[in-house]
Amino acid sequence: MASLRSLGVHKPAALSYLVAESILSEDATEEHYTWETYNDDNSEKYGEEEVVTTDYYVVWSRGGVVRKVFNFEVEEEKIVQAILTWFPSDEDPTPDTQAQKGVINGGNEKLRASLTQGTQPTTDPNDTSQYAPPVPAEGRSRALVVILKSQAHVFFLSGSTHVVNLPFEVERAFPAPRGLILQRKIPQSEIIPPTPVLPPAPQNSFLSSQSFSQPHRRFGSSFTTARQCKSLKPGTTNALFLEDLIKNSTSSATDGLPRLFSFTNPLSELGLVVNVVTSPDRGSLLAVNNSSHRRLEPVEKAEELVYVSVQNEVYFDRECGDKPLILVVTANYETNSYTIWNASYIEPKSISSAARRRHSTLPASKVRRRSSYGPTAPGTGATTPALRARDGMRESFGGVARSKTVPASFNANSTQSKDKAPNQTAEDALASQLDPDFDLSRQPKESRRVSSLLSRAELSTSFDRSAFQDLATHRTSMGASFGGNSRRGQSFGGYADRNSFGGPSQPRNRASTPGSISRTSFGGASVDDTLEDIMDEDSYDTLDDYDEFGDIFASGGYGGAFEQEPMNGLRKELVMNKIAETPIGNNRSKAVAPIQNGADAIKEYLKVFTLPAPCNSEALYERRLFVHIVNGKSQSHIECEFSILRKRLSTPAFISKAHGKDAIPRHALIPTLIKLQRLKKHIDALKISDRGIERVLCLSREESGESVISLYTGWGQHLPVKFALGPLKLFNPYKIESDSPSSRISAGQKRTLSPPQTLQKLLSPGLDGTFDVLDGECCRHRLQLQLAPRTVPVLKAFEACLAILPNNVGDLLIGIWWSVCRSLPRHQVLNVEWTALVVALFSLAVPFIDQNSVKLTDTDKPSQKAPKPCQTTFQAKTVKLSSPSAWDTMWNHEATQPIAKSWEAVSWSWIRHSKPLSPLMSPPKSRLSARSSLDSKVDLQQLRGKNDFIPFCANFARKFIQSPIGKAADDQWRRISALENQDMRCFYLPKLLVALHLLREEWKLDILSQDYSISDVRNLTPILAQLGQWLQWNTWGWSRGSYYDLDGRGPDQWIFEESIIKADVISAPWEMPPSIFEWLNKAVQPELSQHFPTIMLLMRQPKNPPPQLDIEQYVSTITPRTIALGRYLRNVRSSSNSPVKAVEFMAQSGISIRMLETFPEAAMAPLREAIVRCQASPPTTWTSSLLRLVQREDLDLHSTYSAESVIDVQQTSAAVGSAQSSLPPGTRDVHTVCLTTEQPEPLQSAAEVERHLITRLIFSEDRRFFEAYKLLEPLKQAVAECIPDSRSEEAAVLNAQNNLMQWVMVRTFSLPSGSAMIKYNSKKPLLTEKYPLYGFTTSCLMKPMNNVVTADRSNYTEEKFGWAFFHAGVAAGLSISREAQGIDTSWIMYNKPAELTNKHAGLLLGLGLNGHLKTIAKWLSFKYLTPKHTMTSVGLLLGLSASYLGTMDTLVTRLLSVHVTRMLPPGAAELNLSPYTETTGLMGIGLLYYNTQHRRMSEIMLSEIEHVDHSDPSESPDTLRDEGYRLAAGFALGFINLGKGKDLRGLHDMRLIERLLAVAVGPKPVDIVHILDQATAGAVIAIALIFMKTHDEAVARKVDIPDTLPQFDYVRPDIFLLRTLAKHLIMWDSIRAEYRWITKNLPPEYQNDHQLKNIKVLRSEYMPFFNIIAGLLWSISLKYAGSGDTKVRDFLVKYLDQFIRVCRLPALRYDAKLTRNTVRNCQDLVALASATVMAGTGDLDVFRRLRSLHGRVGPDTPYGSHVADHMAFGALFIAGGTHTFSTSDRAIASLICAFYPIFPMDVQDNKAHLQAFRHFWVLATEPRCLVIRDVDTHRAVSVPIAIRLKNGSEKALVAPCLVPELDTIANIRTTNPEYWEATLDFTNNPLHLASFKANQTMRVRRRSAHDMHSSTFSATLVALNDAQVARTTRIMWDWLFALPAFNEFEKADVSLIIPLDPNSSVHTNMSGTVVDERLVLRAQARSWRRDDLWDLRVLFQWAERAQEGGGKLGWLGREVVERLRAVVLERGRRVGEVR
Repeated sequence: MASLRSLGVHKPAALSYLVAESILSEDATEEHYTWETYNDDNSEKYGEEEVVTTDYYVVWSRGGVVRKVFNFEVEEEKIVQAILTWFPSDEDPTPDTQAQKGVINGGNEKLRASLTQGTQPTTDPNDTSQYAPPVPAEGRSRALVVILKSQAHVFFLSGSTHVVNLPFEVERAFPAPRGLILQRKIPQSEIIPPTPVLPPAPQNSFLSSQSFSQPHRRFGSSFTTARQCKSLKPGTTNALFLEDLIKNSTSSATDGLPRLFSFTNPLSELGLVVNVVTSPDRGSLLAVNNSSHRRLEPVEKAEELVYVSVQNEVYFDRECGDKPLILVVTANYETNSYTIWNASYIEPKSISSAARRRHSTLPASKVRRRSSYGPTAPGTGATTPALRARDGMRESFGGVARSKTVPASFNANSTQSKDKAPNQTAEDALASQLDPDFDLSRQPKESRRVSSLLSRAELSTSFDRSAFQDLATHRTSMGASFGGNSRRGQSFGGYADRNSFGGPSQPRNRASTPGSISRTSFGGASVDDTLEDIMDEDSYDTLDDYDEFGDIFASGGYGGAFEQEPMNGLRKELVMNKIAETPIGNNRSKAVAPIQNGADAIKEYLKVFTLPAPCNSEALYERRLFVHIVNGKSQSHIECEFSILRKRLSTPAFISKAHGKDAIPRHALIPTLIKLQRLKKHIDALKISDRGIERVLCLSREESGESVISLYTGWGQHLPVKFALGPLKLFNPYKIESDSPSSRISAGQKRTLSPPQTLQKLLSPGLDGTFDVLDGECCRHRLQLQLAPRTVPVLKAFEACLAILPNNVGDLLIGIWWSVCRSLPRHQVLNVEWTALVVALFSLAVPFIDQNSVKLTDTDKPSQKAPKPCQTTFQAKTVKLSSPSAWDTMWNHEATQPIAKSWEAVSWSWIRHSKPLSPLMSPPKSRLSARSSLDSKVDLQQLRGKNDFIPFCANFARKFIQSPIGKAADDQWRRISALENQDMRCFYLPKLLVALHLLREEWKLDILSQDYSISDVRNLTPILAQLGQWLQWNTWGWSRGSYYDLDGRGPDQWIFEESIIKADVISAPWEMPPSIFEWLNKAVQPELSQHFPTIMLLMRQPKNPPPQLDIEQYVSTITPRTIALGRYLRNVRSSSNSPVKAVEFMAQSGISIRMLETFPEAAMAPLREAIVRCQASPPTTWTSSLLRLVQREDLDLHSTYSAESVIDVQQTSAAVGSAQSSLPPGTRDVHTVCLTTEQPEPLQSAAEVERHLITRLIFSEDRRFFEAYKLLEPLKQAVAECIPDSRSEEAAVLNAQNNLMQWVMVRTFSLPSGSAMIKYNSKKPLLTEKYPLYGFTTSCLMKPMNNVVTADRSNYTEEKFGWAFFHAGVAAGLSISREAQGIDTSWIMYNKPAELTNKHAGLLLGLGLNGHLKTIAKWLSFKYLTPKHTMTSVGLLLGLSASYLGTMDTLVTRLLSVHVTRMLPPGAAELNLSPYTETTGLMGIGLLYYNTQHRRMSEIMLSEIEHVDHSDPSESPDTLRDEGYRLAAGFALGFINLGKGKDLRGLHDMRLIERLLAVAVGPKPVDIVHILDQATAGAVIAIALIFMKTHDEAVARKVDIPDTLPQFDYVRPDIFLLRTLAKHLIMWDSIRAEYRWITKNLPPEYQNDHQLKNIKVLRSEYMPFFNIIAGLLWSISLKYAGSGDTKVRDFLVKYLDQFIRVCRLPALRYDAKLTRNTVRNCQDLVALASATVMAGTGDLDVFRRLRSLHGRVGPDTPYGSHVADHMAFGALFIAGGTHTFSTSDRAIASLICAFYPIFPMDVQDNKAHLQAFRHFWVLATEPRCLVIRDVDTHRAVSVPIAIRLKNGSEKALVAPCLVPELDTIANIRTTNPEYWEATLDFTNNPLHLASFKANQTMRVRRRSAHDMHSSTFSATLVALNDAQVARTTRIMWDWLFALPAFNEFEKADVSLIIPLDPNSSVHTNMSGTVVDERLVLRAQARSWRRDDLWDLRVLFQWAERAQEGGGKLGWLGREVVERLRAVVLERGRRVGEVR
């Protein structure tokens, strides 16, 4: 309302801090510090930002709170400037972070990663996303930049910090859209002499084809096709003459240095700011289409920056991806002029686009004939045009001729493969040369330290910078050069890559490739290869005819070229194009004054700001922008008006192909100068903004000397608005807290200051119209000027009015509103803003109404005239009734409150439908009138009289137009009307009436805005009725029966004027005002109906509007609901009647969830019906927004829920209790309850609780899991059976028990192998506590005597049984979840014991297998390895290898290499290491180089397998290369080449297969057979892994067992097992779980005994047979691993039973005992095989047999047999049933290594296989347990599911459960009717598959009884059952359903009001249900409001159509609609009877 108020004296928020810290004194003024304020999009949310700078301190504040303080005293340099800006970020922007939030986390993490990773690949080399084109949008990161004399400190608000050394002294920095623009300080002593320029030589002269250079430089061409030319020989006369001439004509190194630089990233070099220069004198040979020659040159040094846009100046459409309009203003005091530039950043280009441009053919319009010109473009002659080619190099100025040709691999004309596109060939070549870490999707950066070092040297020095960068970044060459030969490692396509910068430069890429020194900026922009594209976008059509790049950068002579020499290596980042120039002033001396005082003087007096014109109907296609340049010293104010047009840019082909139809259109904003004018003298001016309304605030001085503040706009006529300062506040009266409370007490909180006589400046514009004024005493006063309305209806009404009015008319209307607000008597007006709006509208009509003919409508006094204006007062009543006392006062006061509801609102409707208990409780008027109504209720009209608001506003409007400001407004109207030959008030008044009516109809579509239409204040209805009456639109007036009268705002309630406008006005556009409900009624009918009119009809549109502009999108900001509903109905009518399509059209039309919930029921009905029909089973391809729209958030996979976030300690106990209570009744017997009470299961953390709950749900039928958990717990007391002889004495019995105890301890030591599997991935340790590592129990309960026997702990120490404690540590490490956070170096060091132990060594291995050693520090690794503790070395090396699986990490490679003898250099000393450590090193190499086919590592492993050392027989055998060592080499070789047998690539010449087969199956020399026999197992395993699943029959046949039994004598029995396994792993698909398959693969001699039933005696000749059977069964188990196939289980269990039987056969002789050992091994392997198939299922059949095997205790059961049994236990319940085994290549190889069939004989046995490898099963596991959670409670629930496989079959399971392998599943859906159906569609929606792999979770929402069953009987039955279950929770709410409001609801509807689950989201979700809708509809059925009845009518009409053809009403139900219809019909019948 243009009111000015004081907010107190303004001081920086940091001042009190600086004073408190004694940095500043208490009397410090602004001379002692610099104070800058910042306001952007974030300020509304976070508050205004302030930066206060002293000499050495910078304080950043936000929202009045000091956030950070920076001290630079240590730098010993004073602060030049501190500034806040935005830097580009590599983070992908999202709508929240880009627009709404604005503050984005620091985005340099990727850049830092590329600088620290060295040569290690951190991304997938085959990932195509690295080569994706850049997206147009970019992220931003906020940073504070502090500039010192020689440094710049960059502090990102996200936390990162950078220090940048500056090569020059900065005079001033300006924030820019990307970083900063730096202006170099020019020393006063620097004098720039004129540089003599060599005259250009004739085109056909000798000189034109020569180049001169210094001898030590290297040169090359910049273009693709090499040109042959000669060069001057160094030392010749001509060369020496020219060099001497050039040296004498050049100045010092800094002479040619530009003044402006772009600083866009602290990790990159500074960029150049260049401008477009046009040279029309180049001759006809360089002109194309009459165009002149253009080039890019640095901005002249005389140009001083005064303004840079910090963001886009103009927004046409914030969603359309416009290139930002960046303006730069410079002042040139030499030419006495200001220059306005249009700037644009050079956009990044991808390598794909560069390659495509290089290989594309120029169109005919682009073909140019070019000649060689000057030394920078040596050519072939004047008449011989040559095609320039690119060889990836820059040509040195004055260099030798381009004589080196382009390498064929990079030449555009080179021979390429026919099946590859040219650009693909280039990319392949680059990809093969670049490091895999090189990411083309971002702009690679180098460390800023490089430029910091370089900046110390002169930029013009011609040393080899790239070599220096190699030293600075510790990079080395990677081998041969890419293009030709060069002295340094790698060049990119030319003879050399280092040139000086005189000629056409191609900036070398600062890539992350180690050793790469290429400067081709693939991620960023390369000016050489992308300039034309860039300039086409930045400078539009004017730059299409740029010449080749050699001409662009050449200035026509030597001098110009040498001036650019200091720019060597700097990339051109910002291009400026001059768009306007204006003189500074007539007085040159005044203009030069600021340059003499420096940048501070410019900043002090010169101010530049921009002001965009408002966006309305005329500004949709062409926007206006006003640039104001204010010089306070000379009091000059220049205004430049620009027209901004929008031009669509062509989308690059590579973006179109990559993004398809969704490619974001790019538009350029083209500014054109329209007018330039000098305004009257102003002392100062600034732009003020208040909620979208922007104006120029000017400070001027009157002739009397008084300072006056006024408003100004450049786009139209405006009323004179001036403000004089009154008394000013000392403190801000609206601030809650004070900066200095003590000063408030001493000075007085309400103290005021006298207005200052003089004002110096206007400063610091802020939010909501705030700004500062500086008085004569240099004191800042904070003021606020309110320009925009604060009342929402007034703001919306202005938006509608201004949208259809031109800027000048709209500005005049706002000015009238401001003036009326200031003149209204506030003590008589209830709502100033609303009243002022009505008065402003009425002021357009009252000048044309004869005041003498005005009559007021009044039922009592119909002839009453309007009172005189001077006697008019606004009262709520004019009909005089008695006692206008407190009741009227309360009425008037409450009606003005924004949150108050009208008496007609629903919340107060009870008072109209109730009888007062006594006459004293009724309102005064009801006591005076005993009139009874139809319902005998209190009549609302009794509460109030007729409202005289309309005549009051009309009379005040007449009073206003008679005032001076009103007369000025009338003059403005006359000036506007003079151009149109009619009074524009009569022209725009009908438009305003229609616009406000459409706005009123828009409000009807919002139930939250309906109070505006039924309240007295903020009600448009009577205002529109009066305007319609004045315009003589009869149906739009207030007459009886008119549209507005039927709305209840007729003469019976309001007093109107009976008058008309006596002028020519437009007739009504429609016979009746359009009604939104009437339109909806027609829209739901099958007949076609017209679209509802919108404000677009009132806008003035050009004949040919630009196609890229959507007017409807602009109008949707004013009437969003009308537009969205219209779009939806149009789309639905034009498409098939599909609910799915209808919901999709909702989202496309812009109907949001909030909009849907606030629609009236008539508009909501078809939408809700479509939602209900889709709610049960929405399409699986829907996005998150569509799922939220149909209230199926449970299907939204984007929203993830953490179990720990919803489970606290209290909820945990409740959840456990509910889980126990959910068990079947049979399991809750007395015995079970007692056991549970006596032996509680400890629960340690929320993660364990959640895992525990899921496991309980999986195994809810019995206690099998807890039994297995107890059996595998090493701390649980063991149980054994020792049956005494009845004749034995007690001492003998105790002795027997003690003897048995030693075998019990052997079994106990084997438990960690199984407990590691059952506890896998279950814990998330508390980081502040030591992680416990438990040992073993030494007590045992002996049955049947039940006495406890305890073993002597001294006999079972960690030194004696080290591997058992190692396994215990591994189990503890594997129990830590992969998702656990904070398991890093500090946590590991915190848990490191003082002396290394075996348990801690095992912990390291467990952490490594879970991937937690990736973050371990290098120094900690060395600290672990230095003591050479064997177990620790084994655990750490193997853990690191597993964590870095397949990465080829160099650091880990070096750690492993020094622990492998074979990898040491020749002559190295022997390693003093344990053989276990060296064996670990071999296996670690295999894991580290997993699936890489690394040749060197493959050679090493193969050599270790076949190594033969002919040592002296008298010497001891080789203890290193035993069978376990060679087996590890075989596994490593297999891991490196896993499954690559048919694609060995570079290993063919190694004869890998022949050499392995020779060791595995070939004959061996007798003298070394004992050595090679140890390598046989390793060779067989290597062959099996390399040829896994390849189906190579030749290799399978060779590795198979011998054909005849006599040959069996030459093969070790256990090798039969391995060779059988190897054959069938190769022939993977042929494996069958059938007896026929078993028989087929047995030798004929054994086929009759294939079922083992005939084996009655143990004989050694059966040993090969048993091993072959075990190998066949093992291969079957691997084929069906984790499948849970019961048929395969039964097949394997039958063999397991037979092996158990055979193993129990008596063995008295050695032969039998030897055979029994083999049978036991096979028995253990088959037990593991059975558990492998049923992994994670807890199958009872397998469990029973494993439990019997667990009970074996004695000397006949060695340690390895117990290990196998317990590993089978663990596999059966792996990870509590949440994981299982995979059948991938890696999983099969890992299972073979973990379950290797030769088990250790004792705890310390590692001869055949290192025990640490037994834990490789971790690499074979995958989480495949589907967990279903309730979306409301986030708890896991048990739900039946159906899994459809890709082969068409379907499985029915109950979740949580294990699902089949994911690549075999088509979809998963829930089948429980109690929950809404949820589906995971792996086939059609890749997001579902990715989400399942991440969290294995589905979310479901519980149905209510109403939705669960269609029949009323079933729904009621379920509801009664639920009520019985939840009786205790609902009993306190039963009284609610006895209320009349709920008496019609069925039992099935109760759950919609009070859900069964107390944690349901219904209690917290604010969205309504169908119960709310039914209550509203029932109230409408009894209402008398026309809109309510229309709402019901439309609903009935829609219901009739929806039920046609047997359709059902799923939303409300047919019964509800019929009940409502009956109520309305009954009311109609009663009304008819009364009449």
